Amino acid sequence: MVHNTAIKSTTESAPTQKEDKFAKLVGHFGKWQFIVFSSVFLVKLSSGWVQMAILFLTPSYTYWCSEFDGNTKIEVKNSTCYKNCLKYAYDTSPFVNTIISEWDLVCERNWLASFTQMMLQLGILIGSIVFGFLSDRYGRKNTFLMSIVILIAFSFGIPYSPNYTTFTILRFFMGFGTAGTMVISFVIIMETIGPRYRELFGCLFQIPFILGHMTTPLFAYYFRSWDTFSLSIAVPQVIYLGYFFLLSESPRWLISVGKVKEATEIVTQAAIMNNLPTEKIGEVLANLSQDRLTKTDESKLNYSDLFQSTLRIRSVCCCAMWLITGTMYYGFNQYISQTSSDTFVSIAVSASIQIPSNLMSIWLIKILGRKKTMTSVFILGGAFIIALGFVPKIYWLTLLLGSLGVSCAGAAATTLYVYTTELFPTVVRNMGMGACSTFMRIGSMFAPFVSNLSITTPWLPTVIFGISSICAGLIVLLLPETKGKVLPDTIDDIKS
Repeated sequence: MVHNTAIKSTTESAPTQKEDKFAKLVGHFGKWQFIVFSSVFLVKLSSGWVQMAILFLTPSYTYWCSEFDGNTKIEVKNSTCYKNCLKYAYDTSPFVNTIISEWDLVCERNWLASFTQMMLQLGILIGSIVFGFLSDRYGRKNTFLMSIVILIAFSFGIPYSPNYTTFTILRFFMGFGTAGTMVISFVIIMETIGPRYRELFGCLFQIPFILGHMTTPLFAYYFRSWDTFSLSIAVPQVIYLGYFFLLSESPRWLISVGKVKEATEIVTQAAIMNNLPTEKIGEVLANLSQDRLTKTDESKLNYSDLFQSTLRIRSVCCCAMWLITGTMYYGFNQYISQTSSDTFVSIAVSASIQIPSNLMSIWLIKILGRKKTMTSVFILGGAFIIALGFVPKIYWLTLLLGSLGVSCAGAAATTLYVYTTELFPTVVRNMGMGACSTFMRIGSMFAPFVSNLSITTPWLPTVIFGISSICAGLIVLLLPETKGKVLPDTIDDIKS
């Protein structure tokens, strides 16, 4: 999913009562914005491929000891570990092989299957921080192109990994590059779309991630060896090199660093494409740049201020909800892949149902409000997930409950971004979103370890995921409703 990409965009995406002078020059949405959106958002496809590849790299499997130490004669049982076993054999059907059979990730080495996914998510966590900083310092375009190169280079290296250690290190750096594409692409979109449509396109921007999730089973179906599968999801990413020729710098960033001339050229082209007047563009942008360069930060707040008396409950509750959402979304998706009798169909269906849930969440938060929507999807999702662990193992029934559980998790993630943005005042909103996003990534790092509990106790992951989701729904009750309320600008606005 997409959701840590909000870190660097919140100050731009937040509604404001003041006139957006930049949007007045280029319009809120027109041909220029459409071209930028429709091209940049394609990079989110790879986010889905990269993060969901683990579903087919470590699918469910049967193994048995094929060679013992000495002349031991015992009845060999499937999926059973033996202290004196020298070699294990695997039934990886319908796959040719997986990283589990390739590097014997069973028994005492079983945790390594989850560890490689944890390292990918750690790479995304660190990459989000690093590329967020670099994009502010050196610009969106150059930093974005750097992340593209890193993503493609390490994606092509993974299929040729000679051992588990190399494979895991390369996945860490692939996650690092993926983070850059996620963070910066979202920033570019939010700095392009006008305030009237940012909420809508902020949600729509998550759909390519879902499409990437949906198409991952297609790659796995035709390429059933871990190395050819990894190569198959690397090849389409070559198209991203086209950004070297198509992408222009964000004019908002250019204005913020005083590069008015470059910004004027881009904004003038955008205004022409949107059939808007081009007079005085240079003068307006020069004034905007001067205002931003001379504006000082009077608040001087830091992350510790998120946990002072006024904001403490909001910060703790939001971080807990993001932690649970990350664990539930990524972990439950992996659980479904390990327990389903038809992995390809189950993953494709559970992914596809997230598209209507994503769109429905936009409607629900407008009708029911943020608080009721969050509580409902968390508790319903938890109920569906818990039920999955105890109902008869009928394929259509487990597929239905699993899809509904993932759908609720996706809706929760989409709604949670909007809700959290509105809970924090402007002076700490960026830090608040950054802290919450970090907790979500931590949750995704632990998720594979929880889902892998299904190997020994099939029902235990559903209980953990389900109860956690219900707890998140109850946590929401501690927070205020934000629907229809003016966004707070200062901490004192929350007190009043």
